[in-house]
Amino acid sequence: MDGMMEVVGMSQEMEAQKLQMQQAVAGASLAKEALQFQGDMVNAIISGGMNAARDAGLAAQGIGSKLSVVV
Repeated sequence: MDGMMEVVGMSQEMEAQKLQMQQAVAGASLAKEALQFQGDMVNAIISGGMNAARDAGLAAQGIGSKLSVVV
């Protein structure tokens, strides 16, 4: 009977470890998505900043209103 209880205990430990590993994988996946989102936002800000600086430069030269901007 003791052997059977030991097997049940080992099985429960394995299930708990499996659950912890699944949670770790889900956490890592979420962290990856968050970092990707941050990277995308930084790229958008940089790209937008470059365009804004260029547009401001053109406007300062007095030709910004004469250009057709295609988005």
